[in-house]
Amino acid sequence: MTGLRPGSKPNVRLDTYSGAPVDFAAFEADPAEVLVAGSSRIRALDTSSRRPAVRWKFTPPQGYKFESNDVDVPLAREGFFVIEARRGDASQQTWINITRIGLLAKQTPEGWILYGTDLSSGRPLRGMRVAVLVGSRLIEAKTDQNGLLQGIAGARFALAQWGRSYAFVSLTAQPPLPGAIVGIRAERGVVRAGETLRVVGFARKREGKAMRPLGGEVHVNAVVGGRTVAAAQLSLGPSGGFSGELAIPRDAPAGGLALLASAGGAVGGTSVHLDAAGDYVLTVTAACKGVCQANAPVTLLVTARSGAVPSPGQVVNVRVVRTPHVIPPGESSETERWGTTGVANVSVRTGPEGTATVTLPAPSDGLSSTYGVVASTQSATATTRIVVPNAPTVLSIVPAAATLDVGQPATFAIRGFDASDGRPAAGRSVRIALAKGPDLREENVRLDEDGRGEATFRTPQLGTNVATATLADDPSAIDATAVTVAPQALGASAVRRSAEVAIKLDKERYRLGERIGVDAVLDGAFGNALVTLEGARIAEAHVVSASGGRAIASLTLGAVAGAVRVGVAFVKDGAIYASDVPVAIDGPGYPRMTALAADRSAYAPGATAHISIRDGGDSSGSLLAIRVSDGSPSGGAAFDDAPALLAAGGTTTLNVASLDPGWHAYVAPAGSKAQDIFATERVRATVANNDSLAVSAPRALLWRVDRVDRASFDVALPTERGRYVVSILKISDDGDVGAASLALSVQ
Repeated sequence: MTGLRPGSKPNVRLDTYSGAPVDFAAFEADPAEVLVAGSSRIRALDTSSRRPAVRWKFTPPQGYKFESNDVDVPLAREGFFVIEARRGDASQQTWINITRIGLLAKQTPEGWILYGTDLSSGRPLRGMRVAVLVGSRLIEAKTDQNGLLQGIAGARFALAQWGRSYAFVSLTAQPPLPGAIVGIRAERGVVRAGETLRVVGFARKREGKAMRPLGGEVHVNAVVGGRTVAAAQLSLGPSGGFSGELAIPRDAPAGGLALLASAGGAVGGTSVHLDAAGDYVLTVTAACKGVCQANAPVTLLVTARSGAVPSPGQVVNVRVVRTPHVIPPGESSETERWGTTGVANVSVRTGPEGTATVTLPAPSDGLSSTYGVVASTQSATATTRIVVPNAPTVLSIVPAAATLDVGQPATFAIRGFDASDGRPAAGRSVRIALAKGPDLREENVRLDEDGRGEATFRTPQLGTNVATATLADDPSAIDATAVTVAPQALGASAVRRSAEVAIKLDKERYRLGERIGVDAVLDGAFGNALVTLEGARIAEAHVVSASGGRAIASLTLGAVAGAVRVGVAFVKDGAIYASDVPVAIDGPGYPRMTALAADRSAYAPGATAHISIRDGGDSSGSLLAIRVSDGSPSGGAAFDDAPALLAAGGTTTLNVASLDPGWHAYVAPAGSKAQDIFATERVRATVANNDSLAVSAPRALLWRVDRVDRASFDVALPTERGRYVVSILKISDDGDVGAASLALSVQ
């Protein structure tokens, strides 16, 4: 394990298949002898002429069976040690670093900082020696009075030393800030050959730290299978926004349709699904029309028509896959998800009215359903996605890693959101359970303002563990996933934010030049805390008192670019706990926090809804795209994630002194006869490609793009009862971009 503080109980993990004794030895070494800068690989150490710091013996349980053993290492002092296990001619090595140095690295496109803190006292390490590898040169430096060291981009590795303690981190190149950005979105997620697809977007150029509207023209191409099937040259208005239409030819083949927009030397893109059309057109809808009941059969209506004329007697193949989840807004629909399986693959024949039905069996697991449907004949296709939530507010639970090694903790990310419009379920309480046979463990998590939370179980059981998330105030809202614990080669773990750190800012949104008041709390923290204002560079870094587990700081919001966040790092239990929160900025060229509010809670069929835009009082002229749809669009039709394009470039945090030290791989010395006895038993991961789950196909019942200078608008609602989603994309003349969605009920 890595990053163990003095006084902790170091151990190594030994996988065995017999009870024969194993000889251990620990050799003190220089990290440079073992570590490979910029790589997770390690070098074997020649121990033939070295004197061990300590020797000991370990006897595994008797019998010929797999055992994963935690072997205590009798070392208590600081230092970097190579641990060698030997049984006859078979030997393997790994390393342990017992250190008081807590090292936190923050990397940006414009440089990096290192923060060194004493894990025993929580105080910054002033004057700590740091060797930084830049290219092929090793540069010596020391931390300042706050334990900070700053550097420019290009470093690959940093090795810190304080007495006999070491800490090290591999630094990776960060992409540079783009000089221009182009974003494009479509009116709907599915278009049929022969139809017209409407698009909207924006172009920005970098001026200093801000993104400003780009003038001139934008060239838009629609490409499928490497072939350009439609193109348009569109003008960029005062806001740098554009809108237009693409006529998709009738002979275009089915598949993913890439929408590529280029302007000012930048190219942006997105994609929608393209369905083919032959002598007739196929459509697939759910008979329940968006109000399907969870855990009930779902009937699909498959229709073949040539214009308004039915096409009877057509043989249609219908393939359906189900994933027992509602896919959270902004997440890739193409990601493989636990429990996804095929539920139907049938052929049906259209009747006299050109219609056939397929009934999907009712699921019995109590979970939500997202069905991906593909209907096809020799000349036409129809693709859609049908979402059946099990509650108005739904949950998503996703493991940080689906496969764990023995001894690794299981960490889950939880999201709660409105099933219709994706609004976060802020402040709701969620019960997380991890079960393996009779073993049941539970945690309670309160979702933050973004509807997110995290739960960690330290020692999951060997085998498959099922995790469930349930809303405390609505037991019908439940989601599930699984993690598998099995012996495997070990590597570095992904860095994650600590959910235990609570960070509050004094305002919901800020203007450039204003002060940001930061109040962060971590129960049990001590010493000092690092508070940063970060984005494409570290704009400010302060080391403040963490007395009583609370840190208070004030930051100045200057002209920072990229994804701007406030980060806080505490010391507790001999580890660094780090987290961060976004900063909403009302200023030129930033993503603008935007929400919608309706004048009523429900409307009569055909009524007019008055919608207010809440974005901090932006009074500049704007290009406003308005859409009303009978579902929540995703992928290339989703507006909500478009403003995030302006936040290109940000800070990557690396915490090598986290609460859960990382297990790392072993190496076999020269001449070792050791073999990986589990190599032939490991299951190779395969990812099934369920394209249909990525295809969200709600209809765009209203599409309007206008120049506006007001903070409200009216929309005429459908005459059919149901639940509809109003989405906007607001592209302002001062360079900022905002987007929001709101579900409306027509009763």
